[in-house]
Amino acid sequence: MIPDNSLSRKNFWIIVINSTVAFVLSYLFIFYLNLFSIVFAAGMFDYDISFNFSHIIYHVKQTDWTHDSVKVIFGTGPLLTFIVGLLSLMAYASLSEEADKIKLYLLWVTLHAFNYLFAGIIIGIIFKIRIAHLFIWLYFNDSQLLMMAIVGFFGILVTAFVMTRRIAFSANVYFNKLDENNYPFFITAQVILPFLLGALLLVLYFIPQIQVMETYVWIGLIVIILISSIMISNYDPVYFDEDTRYISISWPALIFSTVLVLLLRIMMNQDILMNWSE
Repeated sequence: MIPDNSLSRKNFWIIVINSTVAFVLSYLFIFYLNLFSIVFAAGMFDYDISFNFSHIIYHVKQTDWTHDSVKVIFGTGPLLTFIVGLLSLMAYASLSEEADKIKLYLLWVTLHAFNYLFAGIIIGIIFKIRIAHLFIWLYFNDSQLLMMAIVGFFGILVTAFVMTRRIAFSANVYFNKLDENNYPFFITAQVILPFLLGALLLVLYFIPQIQVMETYVWIGLIVIILISSIMISNYDPVYFDEDTRYISISWPALIFSTVLVLLLRIMMNQDILMNWSE
């Protein structure tokens, strides 16, 4: 194979495809991590529950909810999301000098995890959903809810600053350096277009049952990507190594992700009832 990592139109779309696949798979991983954490946490309290590809229905009388059940059911998902985000960040750091495409998945898992958590706090408080139930059952007043929303906002900002260097160093998957010549090509193909295309594909995946979270969670990611892109544009040239780079489509990942997404959508199209109380 002749080495080719030129800034060509073909290579541009190859990078877009690879990163978009990683974007979609990573988001679905975080989404279903939260969904199934609720399903199994509900089982701990013998709460019957049904779910499909996009949402959960609780078959629980209002009087049967307790402080412990609310804290476990609505707190487990955010906790697991935070832990996964940290683990993914550490794994990415250990591979920062490597040129493996697995870095793309670790990058997007980290971004999705922290954005899902911190943007989720803000969205939950505004629309009184998900983690907001935990805060309400903890008797948070309006001032405390506002403080939690501010925590969510600053969490998004911290994520942007922490991930800026990681996003920049993901360029070494395809290039030997990152400078003013290839930066626009890289940031558009690796980050901006995959975000736009990935978000569109996920919206199509969740139609016709798009939930509030999937409607507004992208705003936090827009902030993160915007801040990181501006900061990277001011970087001095970054040199990686002299190893030969090949830009090619990850066909196994593309085929696997396509089959997985179709299977998830088909198999979970109808509500699945979990009779934990039996």
